[in-house]
Amino acid sequence: MTPRSMREGRELIGWGMASGTYPVNKLPAEAKIILTPQGKFVVQCAGADIGTGTYTILAQTAADILGVASTTIEVQLGDTELPRAGVAGGSQLAGNVTAAVNDTARRMRDQLLKLASELPQSPLNGTPASQLTLKGDGVQHNLRSGLAVSFARLASLAPAESLTVKGGTFPDDLSQSERDKMVRNLNDMSRPEKFSAHSWSAQFVEVRVDEDFGTIRVKRMVAALDSGRLYNPKLARSQWIGGMIMGVGQALMEEGIVDPRNGRVINNNLADYLVPVNGDIPSITTINVGEPDFEATTMGGKAVGELGIVGVAAAISNAVFHATGKRVRDLPITLDKII
Repeated sequence: MTPRSMREGRELIGWGMASGTYPVNKLPAEAKIILTPQGKFVVQCAGADIGTGTYTILAQTAADILGVASTTIEVQLGDTELPRAGVAGGSQLAGNVTAAVNDTARRMRDQLLKLASELPQSPLNGTPASQLTLKGDGVQHNLRSGLAVSFARLASLAPAESLTVKGGTFPDDLSQSERDKMVRNLNDMSRPEKFSAHSWSAQFVEVRVDEDFGTIRVKRMVAALDSGRLYNPKLARSQWIGGMIMGVGQALMEEGIVDPRNGRVINNNLADYLVPVNGDIPSITTINVGEPDFEATTMGGKAVGELGIVGVAAAISNAVFHATGKRVRDLPITLDKII
């Protein structure tokens, strides 16, 4: 497209696009699931939810295996006394802890089927576990409708130690100290086991540039994103949009200004360090083009949050070039660089 070929009044219009990729980072994780005397499940993991929806997706992951509604599961996070998990960063926590919870939930399911089949006082005593299913609030017979035992009843019959199950993705032969070291080694996050896995995106942007003053406004943003399986599409969309907004800040506003006399950052507060606000953000459209990638993670998901950032600044820079004919190669793109 020819630069300066589109305008509306004194505003130059530019279209730009860029591709983006973000690696699938992986660390092992652990989880614990407890069946309470009330017949409810508690999922525990040391990972933190920093607003990314970890509570929700872990409840969903366990619920899919245990045959209960996700809203009935209590998830406990963010305590170092809980089973190990890595940092909530690098777009890796969801993939790591869902794998751990999936493994633990399967162990709990198998344990409950075994208890229902073997406990002498269970209505399902003597029934092969292969003929039993977890559904609703208990264990049910696949072939005989109405023959079941509730989780609460199982909890009252079973030894207490059998109602807590721990699982995860650590190698079984690791010591506790080796597990501590492994989960904290961020250098291993992006080290592929067998395959190098990535999330992908294509970012499209329309900008308007005031020909007289050089001010830049982003008018439209569209992104097609491949993050593999989305554990919760609404949460993924919110993270993508948040990342794209951060990309606008990176492209047009954010800059750490250092005083050359003493090396101090001058704009070290939110009054002077500019970030996008509501009035800076245009219509944003996200398009999910991903498919589950089970070579990347156990559950098929890939990086979500930070993928939204990647490529936005490049797309805006290309759009500014299309609008003005000026190629800016250092960020942020401020009006003094294009006038």
